[in-house]
Amino acid sequence: LIGLDFDCTITARHFYKSIANLLMGKPMAHPHCAFLNAWLKRQNVKLEVPQTDVHIMVAAVENLSHKLGEKKFRQLIREVFLGGDERIQHLTEWFTRKEAEGIHFAIITAGIASTVSIALEAVPEWDRFFPPDLVLDLSNSRHQVLSITGQKALMLRDLRPSSRILLVDDSLGEDPIPSWILRRSQVKFVALPYEGTGLDLPRCAQVDAELLS
Repeated sequence: LIGLDFDCTITARHFYKSIANLLMGKPMAHPHCAFLNAWLKRQNVKLEVPQTDVHIMVAAVENLSHKLGEKKFRQLIREVFLGGDERIQHLTEWFTRKEAEGIHFAIITAGIASTVSIALEAVPEWDRFFPPDLVLDLSNSRHQVLSITGQKALMLRDLRPSSRILLVDDSLGEDPIPSWILRRSQVKFVALPYEGTGLDLPRCAQVDAELLS
């Protein structure tokens, strides 16, 4: 099992921070948010939250998808956050090769699983890799530990008690998995550059090498 973080691992820009900062009226608080803000201005669309009982991020993303319409929302996710069709194709080919080797995937985010699932509607070619039951956030965790990546490692072990597991995450350099969790969970990891551009061909090769080690 390969556990993949979403923001700046699968995505090339930080989806959660871009939406959250814009909702807080801080479009320049993060460079990825500034990019999203400029893109939405060109579409003459404002990010808003309707009154609802669901999580503010879910409401905002769902409302944005309705305001933009299917075609523009697809463009937003694929071009702004996933790095464009060429990168998506490279990742699709890599996911397919790993699947042929008997490897499965789970997305595990410190954000909100439902917003990730909404975003994934723009990438139907990934449907079989990331069904809803394998898109998780930390609200699913039964483990009370300080480290976010540590929680992810333990959750992945819960998900696949007897599998070999690899966590790929850009936060590992900032928030390393505690040694006791590494030992207990037996989860290996590949750290990507923090808030970088996520998986690319050389980084996929790095994951391949770790799987063989």
